[in-house]
Amino acid sequence: MSDSGESQTIKDAKRLVKAQRDSTEDLSFRTDNLNTELDKRISETVRTIRQIGNSPPKTLPKAKPSPSGSLIIPARSWEELVEEAKQITPEDVSFDDLLSESEIQAVLQRHESIGKELGWFECLDRFDLTLAVSAGAIAGLMDVLLVKVPAHPGFLGSKGSEGGWLPNKVDELVKKLLPEDQIRVLEKAHKASYDPATNNGLLRRIAGLGPRTHRYQSLGHDPILGFFFGVRDILTGQFTAIDKFGKVIVQQVGEPLLEGEMFLVCILEALKTHVGHLLSDVATPAGLPAPLMPLLSFLQFGKIGNHEYTIAEVARQMYRSGYDFKFSAASGIPVLMTNVIIWLGNFIKDKNNERRKNAIKHEEDSDRKLTTRRQLLIAHSVGMLINAGKVSVTRNPLAVSWVQTLTLLRYVAPEMHFIFKGKEGVRAEMVEDEILSGFHGLNKDIDAFLDTQTDFVIQL
Repeated sequence: MSDSGESQTIKDAKRLVKAQRDSTEDLSFRTDNLNTELDKRISETVRTIRQIGNSPPKTLPKAKPSPSGSLIIPARSWEELVEEAKQITPEDVSFDDLLSESEIQAVLQRHESIGKELGWFECLDRFDLTLAVSAGAIAGLMDVLLVKVPAHPGFLGSKGSEGGWLPNKVDELVKKLLPEDQIRVLEKAHKASYDPATNNGLLRRIAGLGPRTHRYQSLGHDPILGFFFGVRDILTGQFTAIDKFGKVIVQQVGEPLLEGEMFLVCILEALKTHVGHLLSDVATPAGLPAPLMPLLSFLQFGKIGNHEYTIAEVARQMYRSGYDFKFSAASGIPVLMTNVIIWLGNFIKDKNNERRKNAIKHEEDSDRKLTTRRQLLIAHSVGMLINAGKVSVTRNPLAVSWVQTLTLLRYVAPEMHFIFKGKEGVRAEMVEDEILSGFHGLNKDIDAFLDTQTDFVIQL
């Protein structure tokens, strides 16, 4: 077996294993010799006793227990063990010195079997492909027929719309859960430093900031980013925003929260204020921006529509036209249905096919089978293609499914890692994971053995 490219730790480990094995074999050899010599001396002693007319005892007296109890074995450090091994085995050690030919062949065969399913055709069968395409098609049709576009009077020359059935239902549900009187209570109780609606009173002007766009430009209002930027702004009394030209501006607008109090108390109070403020905004007509969508403000390129808007400006106008958190939540329902259909289909298949219980797992997500991940990639690609067709037919950017886009990127990313690293590179990592898993299992078995021993104690 090739030993090239090994780390010093692996070399030391092999030397230590060989030294321990040689020491054990030498001890076993000397023990056998001592036992042979002992048996010979016992036989001679028995003959002598019989010659003088006595009989040897039928049983030997039991050894008295040690007054100190269990034998205490001091544990030695890795460095001490390696140094001792170098004294016993100064030369480099190869796997050929440690394993027999049959053991080496068994290891090679096991390693060659790892990663066989990495190829697309080995990973997916006809049922897997059919399930993935069907799930994506169902999600795409739901997007076209039930989500449609946000309710708006007109956008970039397109006709106005009353909105899709799903977004309207979500909007009704949110308004029912957060009526206007409750919103007013939340607004008064949870004021946040990241909520200036205009440039009045600000030390630095933020281009494009206004009552209809301030939540889009304020990173604290983002449903995901806000739990970092919003909480930080509340703690420090600052306002973090992105202007219409993609420039991040951070400025002081108030006093730090609970200055002088314990940090944990401040964090909890800031989280309470932040969540309360988001709840006060989510049910309003302008709503909150779709998660992570304000990051499109950095894409200051493109020529879209008659006015040749950049991607950043189109995204900003989309928010003004009703593309908010409520609409993105509604458009995420078909995306969620894609995953549910695939997981349910695979669950049913698992009950009838033991093969999938042994499917390999990818390092990016130890809980997800590689097959399932690629099914989801295919399904969301189909859904994205249908959504792209909807955008092309309607010629309306509001038809874009932002949640579908983010979800597709989530499954494309590990596949790009696979493409760039190559099949052999990923397979090598899987082999390494298999080896490490074996070490963990060995350590677990050793710990379980030591827990059952009472004759000796290892002192750390």
